[in-house]
Amino acid sequence: MKKLIISFFTGFIILVAIGSIIANFVFLPKFAELHQLHPDVVRATLDPLSGALQAILQLAGLVALVDRMKMTKLINGALLGAIYSAGIWLIVDLNMMSLTTLFDYNYIVMDAVISAFIGGVLGAVVTWTQNKFV
Repeated sequence: MKKLIISFFTGFIILVAIGSIIANFVFLPKFAELHQLHPDVVRATLDPLSGALQAILQLAGLVALVDRMKMTKLINGALLGAIYSAGIWLIVDLNMMSLTTLFDYNYIVMDAVISAFIGGVLGAVVTWTQNKFV
């Protein structure tokens, strides 16, 4: 249990650091643009509670998967994290694209690549942490 808690909090710190940088340079400008085009649909500012809950749930799932799959190699944890994160956001983005006109395929590819990068880093960090604190 200790390794799960430590890996979760270590992953959360890394997620906040990387996510904040990417959000400020990529996602916030994109959503500001979307807010100008669709002010009744896209918020002017992010809802921090739903964003935090989403991050916590996604990270908790990754921590559980790494543990259940008994990951020992960083590359395997990174690949799992990349596929897991990109998969989640492809499902979300493609669903939003099927329901709205807010997103296009360029955005979906960009989001999947960024999600894979963040997930890969998190997968490696969680794998390392779980093996360090057995």
